[in-house]
Amino acid sequence: MAAESDHFCLQRLYDLFYACHAEDGTICLENYVTAYYEISKLLKLMGTVFGFVKSDVDEKIEILQEFRKSDIGDKYKTIQGMIEYEVETKTTNNKKKASGARTLLRLHRALEFIVDLFKALKESGEHDKMSAITSKSYYRTLSKHHPWLIRKGVDVAVYTLPSRKHFIEKLKISDMSQAEKLLESTAALGHKIFDVVEQAYTDNKLHDLP
Repeated sequence: MAAESDHFCLQRLYDLFYACHAEDGTICLENYVTAYYEISKLLKLMGTVFGFVKSDVDEKIEILQEFRKSDIGDKYKTIQGMIEYEVETKTTNNKKKASGARTLLRLHRALEFIVDLFKALKESGEHDKMSAITSKSYYRTLSKHHPWLIRKGVDVAVYTLPSRKHFIEKLKISDMSQAEKLLESTAALGHKIFDVVEQAYTDNKLHDLP
Protein backbone atom coordinates (compact mmCIF):
# COMPACT_ATOMS: atom_id res chain seq x y z
CA MET A 1 0.00 0.00 0.00
CA ALA A 2 1.27 3.48 -0.86
CA ALA A 3 2.30 5.75 1.98
CA GLU A 4 -0.13 8.45 2.99
CA SER A 5 2.32 11.06 1.74
CA ASP A 6 1.90 9.60 -1.77
CA HIS A 7 -1.74 10.71 -1.79
CA PHE A 8 -2.90 14.21 -2.66
CA CYS A 9 -4.01 16.21 0.37
CA LEU A 10 -5.94 19.44 -0.15
CA GLN A 11 -5.16 20.66 3.36
CA ARG A 12 -1.45 20.11 2.75
CA LEU A 13 -1.63 22.11 -0.48
CA TYR A 14 -3.41 24.94 1.35
CA ASP A 15 -0.68 24.96 4.02
CA LEU A 16 2.07 25.04 1.37
CA PHE A 17 0.39 27.88 -0.52
CA TYR A 18 0.11 29.75 2.76
CA ALA A 19 3.83 29.24 3.41
CA CYS A 20 4.77 30.50 -0.06
CA HIS A 21 3.81 34.12 0.40
CA ALA A 22 6.12 36.05 2.75
CA GLU A 23 5.09 39.24 4.54
CA ASP A 24 7.40 41.28 2.32
CA GLY A 25 5.47 40.14 -0.76
CA THR A 26 8.08 37.71 -2.05
CA ILE A 27 7.24 34.15 -3.03
CA CYS A 28 9.49 31.48 -1.50
CA LEU A 29 10.69 29.27 -4.35
CA GLU A 30 11.30 26.26 -2.09
CA ASN A 31 7.72 26.29 -0.77
CA TYR A 32 6.35 26.97 -4.24
CA VAL A 33 8.15 23.93 -5.64
CA THR A 34 7.06 21.78 -2.68
CA ALA A 35 3.46 22.83 -3.37
CA TYR A 36 3.95 21.52 -6.89
CA TYR A 37 4.82 18.07 -5.58
CA GLU A 38 1.29 18.12 -4.16
CA ILE A 39 -0.19 19.46 -7.41
CA SER A 40 1.55 16.65 -9.29
CA LYS A 41 -0.31 14.15 -7.07
CA LEU A 42 -3.57 15.91 -7.94
CA LEU A 43 -2.84 15.65 -11.66
CA LYS A 44 -2.15 11.95 -11.17
CA LEU A 45 -5.58 11.61 -9.54
CA MET A 46 -7.07 12.97 -12.76
CA GLY A 47 -5.73 9.99 -14.68
CA THR A 48 -4.66 10.16 -18.32
CA VAL A 49 -6.45 13.46 -18.95
CA PHE A 50 -3.57 15.62 -17.78
CA GLY A 51 -0.83 13.01 -17.77
CA PHE A 52 1.19 15.16 -20.18
CA VAL A 53 0.86 18.14 -17.82
CA LYS A 54 1.95 16.02 -14.84
CA SER A 55 5.05 14.84 -16.74
CA ASP A 56 5.92 18.43 -17.60
CA VAL A 57 5.34 19.58 -14.01
CA ASP A 58 7.55 16.80 -12.62
CA GLU A 59 10.35 17.72 -15.02
CA LYS A 60 10.15 21.41 -14.14
CA ILE A 61 10.16 20.67 -10.40
CA GLU A 62 13.46 18.80 -10.77
CA ILE A 63 15.05 21.61 -12.79
CA LEU A 64 14.15 24.21 -10.17
CA GLN A 65 15.41 21.95 -7.38
CA GLU A 66 18.74 21.70 -9.22
CA PHE A 67 19.00 25.50 -9.26
CA ARG A 68 18.24 25.63 -5.52
CA LYS A 69 20.99 23.07 -4.79
CA SER A 70 23.58 24.68 -7.06
CA ASP A 71 26.41 27.00 -6.06
CA ILE A 72 24.16 29.96 -6.97
CA GLY A 73 21.24 28.61 -4.96
CA ASP A 74 21.07 31.77 -2.85
CA LYS A 75 19.92 33.62 -5.98
CA TYR A 76 16.95 31.27 -6.15
CA LYS A 77 15.46 31.72 -2.69
CA THR A 78 12.49 33.71 -3.97
CA ILE A 79 10.79 33.84 -7.34
CA GLN A 80 11.37 37.59 -7.58
CA GLY A 81 15.05 37.17 -6.70
CA MET A 82 15.45 34.44 -9.30
CA ILE A 83 13.90 36.55 -12.05
CA GLU A 84 15.93 39.61 -11.06
CA TYR A 85 19.16 37.58 -11.13
CA GLU A 86 18.45 35.97 -14.51
CA VAL A 87 17.38 39.27 -16.07
CA GLU A 88 20.60 40.92 -14.82
CA THR A 89 22.76 38.05 -16.12
CA LYS A 90 20.75 37.83 -19.36
CA THR A 91 20.13 34.11 -18.86
CA THR A 92 16.32 34.05 -18.98
CA ASN A 93 16.48 32.71 -22.55
CA ASN A 94 19.54 30.52 -22.13
CA LYS A 95 19.90 28.23 -25.15
CA LYS A 96 22.14 25.66 -23.41
CA LYS A 97 20.05 25.08 -20.30
CA ALA A 98 16.47 26.02 -19.46
CA SER A 99 16.49 29.03 -17.18
CA GLY A 100 14.65 29.18 -13.88
CA ALA A 101 12.32 31.83 -15.31
CA ARG A 102 11.42 29.72 -18.36
CA THR A 103 10.95 26.62 -16.21
CA LEU A 104 8.77 28.36 -13.65
CA LEU A 105 6.62 29.92 -16.38
CA ARG A 106 5.31 26.44 -17.25
CA LEU A 107 4.39 25.77 -13.62
CA HIS A 108 2.84 29.22 -13.38
CA ARG A 109 0.52 28.43 -16.28
CA ALA A 110 -0.50 25.15 -14.68
CA LEU A 111 -1.29 26.99 -11.44
CA GLU A 112 -3.84 29.15 -13.23
CA PHE A 113 -5.64 25.97 -14.31
CA ILE A 114 -5.55 24.40 -10.82
CA VAL A 115 -6.89 27.57 -9.19
CA ASP A 116 -9.68 27.86 -11.76
CA LEU A 117 -10.57 24.18 -11.32
CA PHE A 118 -10.82 24.49 -7.54
CA LYS A 119 -13.02 27.55 -7.85
CA ALA A 120 -15.22 25.82 -10.43
CA LEU A 121 -15.55 22.73 -8.22
CA LYS A 122 -16.62 24.89 -5.31
CA GLU A 123 -19.22 26.71 -7.40
CA SER A 124 -20.57 23.64 -9.21
CA GLY A 125 -23.58 21.60 -8.17
CA GLU A 126 -23.65 18.05 -6.82
CA HIS A 127 -24.88 16.63 -10.12
CA ASP A 128 -22.59 18.62 -12.44
CA LYS A 129 -20.28 16.48 -14.54
CA MET A 130 -16.57 16.54 -13.74
CA SER A 131 -15.83 16.32 -17.46
CA ALA A 132 -17.67 19.59 -18.13
CA ILE A 133 -16.19 21.35 -15.08
CA THR A 134 -12.64 20.35 -16.04
CA SER A 135 -13.08 21.14 -19.73
CA LYS A 136 -14.34 24.66 -19.01
CA SER A 137 -11.45 25.34 -16.60
CA TYR A 138 -8.97 24.00 -19.14
CA TYR A 139 -10.32 26.21 -21.93
CA ARG A 140 -10.25 29.28 -19.69
CA THR A 141 -6.60 28.70 -18.80
CA LEU A 142 -4.12 26.11 -20.08
CA SER A 143 -5.61 25.63 -23.54
CA LYS A 144 -4.30 29.00 -24.71
CA HIS A 145 -0.76 27.61 -24.36
CA HIS A 146 -1.46 24.32 -26.17
CA PRO A 147 -1.63 23.45 -29.88
CA TRP A 148 -4.84 22.22 -31.50
CA LEU A 149 -3.88 18.53 -31.28
CA ILE A 150 -3.47 18.60 -27.49
CA ARG A 151 -6.70 20.55 -27.04
CA LYS A 152 -8.61 17.95 -29.03
CA GLY A 153 -6.98 15.17 -26.99
CA VAL A 154 -8.18 16.80 -23.77
CA ASP A 155 -11.69 17.11 -25.23
CA VAL A 156 -11.83 13.32 -25.54
CA ALA A 157 -9.93 12.41 -22.36
CA VAL A 158 -12.06 14.44 -19.92
CA TYR A 159 -14.86 11.90 -20.33
CA THR A 160 -12.76 9.35 -18.42
CA LEU A 161 -12.95 11.50 -15.26
CA PRO A 162 -15.00 10.26 -12.30
CA SER A 163 -18.12 12.04 -11.06
CA ARG A 164 -17.74 15.30 -9.14
CA LYS A 165 -18.74 13.55 -5.91
CA HIS A 166 -16.23 10.74 -6.41
CA PHE A 167 -13.48 13.17 -7.34
CA ILE A 168 -14.02 15.28 -4.21
CA GLU A 169 -13.95 12.08 -2.16
CA LYS A 170 -10.49 11.46 -3.62
CA LEU A 171 -9.38 14.72 -2.02
CA LYS A 172 -9.43 12.82 1.29
CA ILE A 173 -12.06 15.04 2.95
CA SER A 174 -15.13 13.18 4.19
CA ASP A 175 -17.31 16.23 4.87
CA MET A 176 -18.49 17.80 1.60
CA SER A 177 -19.13 21.26 3.10
CA GLN A 178 -15.65 21.27 4.60
CA ALA A 179 -14.21 20.21 1.25
CA GLU A 180 -15.96 23.09 -0.51
CA LYS A 181 -14.70 25.64 2.03
CA LEU A 182 -11.16 24.31 1.68
CA LEU A 183 -11.41 24.37 -2.11
CA GLU A 184 -12.46 28.03 -1.93
CA SER A 185 -9.70 29.09 0.48
CA THR A 186 -7.02 27.12 -1.38
CA ALA A 187 -8.14 28.65 -4.68
CA ALA A 188 -7.99 32.14 -3.13
CA LEU A 189 -4.44 31.59 -1.87
CA GLY A 190 -3.34 30.07 -5.16
CA HIS A 191 -4.85 33.00 -7.05
CA LYS A 192 -2.96 35.45 -4.85
CA ILE A 193 0.32 33.67 -5.60
CA PHE A 194 -0.53 33.54 -9.29
CA ASP A 195 -1.18 37.28 -9.41
CA VAL A 196 2.15 38.12 -7.75
CA VAL A 197 4.12 35.87 -10.11
CA GLU A 198 2.11 37.10 -13.11
CA GLN A 199 3.09 40.67 -12.25
CA ALA A 200 6.77 39.72 -11.98
CA TYR A 201 6.67 38.21 -15.48
CA THR A 202 4.76 41.19 -16.84
CA ASP A 203 7.15 43.72 -15.31
CA ASN A 204 10.12 41.93 -16.86
CA LYS A 205 8.38 41.15 -20.20
CA LEU A 206 8.98 37.41 -19.81
CA HIS A 207 5.61 35.92 -20.75
CA ASP A 208 6.85 34.91 -24.21
CA LEU A 209 9.86 32.85 -23.13
CA PRO A 210 10.06 29.92 -25.62
